Amino acid sequence: MDARKYEVIIKAAECGNLTRAGEDFGYTQSGVSHMIKAVETEFGFRIFLRGRGGVTLTEEGSRVLPYLREIVKWNERLTQTVSSLSGLITGTLRIGSFSSIAAHWLPQIIKRFQSDYPNIKIEITEGGTDALEAALEEGAADLALMTCQPGRGFEHYALYSDPFLAILPPEHPLASRGEFPLEAFNGEDFVIVTHSYDYATSRILEEHSLTPNIKFTSRDERTIFSMVENGLGVSILPELVMRGWSGRAVTLPLKPGVRRELAICLPSFAEASPACKRFTAYVKKMVARDGSVRELPEGEKP
Repeated sequence: MDARKYEVIIKAAECGNLTRAGEDFGYTQSGVSHMIKAVETEFGFRIFLRGRGGVTLTEEGSRVLPYLREIVKWNERLTQTVSSLSGLITGTLRIGSFSSIAAHWLPQIIKRFQSDYPNIKIEITEGGTDALEAALEEGAADLALMTCQPGRGFEHYALYSDPFLAILPPEHPLASRGEFPLEAFNGEDFVIVTHSYDYATSRILEEHSLTPNIKFTSRDERTIFSMVENGLGVSILPELVMRGWSGRAVTLPLKPGVRRELAICLPSFAEASPACKRFTAYVKKMVARDGSVRELPEGEKP
C-alpha cells in the first residue's frame, strides 16, 4: 500500500502548512496540494480549509484523521515485518521523550542502535506528559520515554527511579544544609513546572500536603532553574534534569526523598513494530539503574 499521501495529510494537519509538510517528504507545495485534492476527490469531501494562515482540518477531515494514522501505522509495521523476514530491518521509528531523557540517554542509545540498524529512520518528538500520551494514543509516536501515569492504559517497562532535588537560591537560609525538609517548602515563593507538562511536582505537593506560594509556572526546566538562581523562589526538579547544569542555584536532596519512575511506555509491547521492539531492547539493556547509559560490547546486540 502506498500510504505516503496519508502521511503528507497527517503532517499538514500537524503543522498547518502545506509547504512545510511537503519539505519533510521532498514535495513542492503544488505537489502536496495536488496529492490532497486527489484524496479529497476520492473521499468525496474536503479534508482541509485553506486560508492565508495555512490549512486547518474540516470537521470531516478531523473525523478521518485517526483512521489515516492507523493506516500509516500498520503500513509501516507491514513494511518492517516484510523487510525483517527478508533479513533486512528498515522503516521509521517515532520516539516521544521528555527533554531530559532526550538529552542524557538518547544520543548514546541511538548512536549504537543506528550502527547496528542504519536503515531505520528515527524521528524524535520532545514534550511533556500530556503531549506524549496524546502522541501514543493517536499513533504519532511508537513509544515514549517518560513517566507512566496511573490509569492511562499504556504498557510500560520501568527504567530508572529518578530522585527529585530542592532547587534553592544561593542566599537561601537552608542552602548550606545537606538535605532540604519537604515541610520547609510551606509558605515559600515557588516556581513550578506547568501541570500538563509534568504532573510529578504537583503530586509531590499534594501527597505531602505542602502549601508553597506558587508565583510562577513554566514548562521549561532551564527557565525554572534560572528564575530560582535569580532569587524569584524555590523549586523542585528531577536529578536527571539537573545533570550537567551549572550555575549559582543550590541543589539539595529532599527529606524524605521522593522520586519519579521513568519508563518505556507504549500501547502494546506484543503488537509493537519490529523496529520498535529492537529499539526498546537496546533501551532496556543500555540504561543502568543509576540513570547512566552503559556501552554495549562491540558486536553485541540485545
